[in-house]
Amino acid sequence: MSATTPTAKINAVRTPLLELHRLLLLSLKKDHETLAGRVLNPAEWFQTLLSSPEYQWVKPLNSLMADVDALSELSKIGDRDMAILRHHLETLFFKDDEDVTSFNSHYRKAFSQHHELVLSHGQLKEAVGVLPAEKLPLNSDEIRVGWHKIGASKRKLLN
Repeated sequence: MSATTPTAKINAVRTPLLELHRLLLLSLKKDHETLAGRVLNPAEWFQTLLSSPEYQWVKPLNSLMADVDALSELSKIGDRDMAILRHHLETLFFKDDEDVTSFNSHYRKAFSQHHELVLSHGQLKEAVGVLPAEKLPLNSDEIRVGWHKIGASKRKLLN
């Protein structure tokens, strides 16, 4: 499979995105443990991430990661799909956002405090740069939901 196929492009985005997600959650956990004065076991940290209003801003990233997984399972990935993914990745990670409650605002603070995120951020930016940049269709949210439905149908057939 050449590096220019849609699947290769999605996988090239997926790898640094997973690493960036891992490093971000690890840095948030360390910060939380420092403030709490104790080490959390994985189950406690997972519950904290799910239930604490303090971490609700991470949900758009989790959602986008699920989208990348669903998209990578499709048998046919079009330029429109990759352009939608590019738009959402750029919005989350690479465009300044004045909304202090947004993922982007919180991420930029974490990024400036945790330099271990820099390498993965750069790798993600490079991978996103090869995705097509097109104007978003009006139904882009429906298309994103469709990635999951198609993948779920395929998984049902395989089981």
